[in-house]
Amino acid sequence: MSILRTQALVIKETNVGEADKIITLFARGKGKVQASARGARSPRSRLIAGTQFLCYGDFILYKGKELYRVSQSEVIENFYNIRNSIEKLSYATYFVELASEAIDEGYANNNLLKLLLNTLHMLSATNKEPRLLKIIYELRLMSIIGYAPNLIVCTNCGSNEQKMYFNSAAGGLVCTNCLPKLKSRNSLMLSEGALYAMRYILYSELNKIFSFEVSPKVQDELDTITKDFLLTHIGKEFKTLKYLENIITTTKYGH
Repeated sequence: MSILRTQALVIKETNVGEADKIITLFARGKGKVQASARGARSPRSRLIAGTQFLCYGDFILYKGKELYRVSQSEVIENFYNIRNSIEKLSYATYFVELASEAIDEGYANNNLLKLLLNTLHMLSATNKEPRLLKIIYELRLMSIIGYAPNLIVCTNCGSNEQKMYFNSAAGGLVCTNCLPKLKSRNSLMLSEGALYAMRYILYSELNKIFSFEVSPKVQDELDTITKDFLLTHIGKEFKTLKYLENIITTTKYGH
C-alpha cells in the first residue's frame, strides 16, 4: 500500500454519510489531493481538528483504489482568527477557490502553496487591509502560474514612456502611441503609485511582498486592474468573490 507523508492545507471538505468526510488537500510536493477521512466528524475522532477547512498540518495518507485515506493528521496552523470574522472568512474562501482553480490534481506548485499560506497568515495574524492582501495575492498568483504581466516597457513597441496604460488582453503596459492600435479598448491609465506597487508585488521576494501600504485611491486602481486581468486570462467569475463583495457592501452601508 502506497503511503504519502506530506504537509498540506485543507481547501475543501464534504460530508459523507453519518460521520465521514472527503477532504481536498493542497499538498506540498503533490498539488491537489482528495482523501477520505473516515469518522472525522465524530466528536471523539483524532482526525476532527486536522481535517477542517483551512487547517494546515502534517498528514499521513494511504493510497486506496480511488482516493487516499487519511491515517493521521497533526495541526500546524488552523488560522483560527479568520473564523472569527465573516469578512475574513470570505476573503480566505476566495483565496482558496482561486488557488484550487489554478492547480491541477497531482501536480505540485509549492510556490503557490507558500503564497496562499503567507496570505492566510497575514489575514489571520495582522491588521493588514484585506483588500490589499487580495490584490497582492491575485497578481502574484497570476505570475506564479505563468501569466506575469509585462510591467517594464510597452508590450507592443518596447518604449518606456512616463505615461503608460495597462491592458489585460495585451498582457501588460501599453504606451500612448500604441493605445489606438489595440483591438481591446479596455485600457486603464496607470498612476505612478499603482505601477510601483505592481512591480513590487511581482518582483519582490515572496516573503516580502506584503511589506508596503498604498492609499485607498491606488487600492481602487489596483483592484480594478487585477480583477480585469484575472477575468481576461482565467475566464471565470468566482461566486465567492461576488459573495465577498456583497458582504463588504453590507458591512459598509449597513443594508
